Amino acid sequence: MSISTGGTAAPGGGGATAGAVPMPVWSDAATPLLDYKAVLQLMPDQAAMTGWEQEKRRVDPTDHSATCQNADSCNGKPLSGEARFSSGDVVARFLVDTLPTKAAAQEKLKAAYGAYGDATRYHTVELPVIGTESRAWQGEPGGRDGWGIVMRAGTVVATVTTEDGTVDNVTAQRLAVLLAKRIEQAQSGRAADAVLGG
Repeated sequence: MSISTGGTAAPGGGGATAGAVPMPVWSDAATPLLDYKAVLQLMPDQAAMTGWEQEKRRVDPTDHSATCQNADSCNGKPLSGEARFSSGDVVARFLVDTLPTKAAAQEKLKAAYGAYGDATRYHTVELPVIGTESRAWQGEPGGRDGWGIVMRAGTVVATVTTEDGTVDNVTAQRLAVLLAKRIEQAQSGRAADAVLGG
């Protein structure tokens, strides 16, 4: 399996080309995101993912004991968010877990890294750090060739995966940067409105 370092036009990616994806200066916020509405808002939506079709977007308590129907049933608890988009045969997934502290997020991050420990399925790829800390893999995250980027942004651990070998590392990075920006916007109390390629 070869690693694509160049860029082909990518859905919603603003015509990704070879070269570095612009990276903001990332913070390491200690602010916990335990508010259902804030976590739902930070999950990418159709407006953020031009050129992609939204298939799923939801928030649950991290123990998955219930699907959040409203803020009252979930506020104050660690939360998990999931969003799934497709463009042709390409599938992109966004997963977040909110933790009460940065220390708890660091422990969760170690476990998330462990999901990519099978060297027969994944190999580590050197990419710029996204969020506070991150690692990237290329392999078969969904049973098909793709990318996995796992990151921590303060008290939030997030994973972005793509399925389909036509997705290059520029597109994978753009998707991860989108999610990290939206997380940091929510942590600072702003509307999470970052868009792909923006």
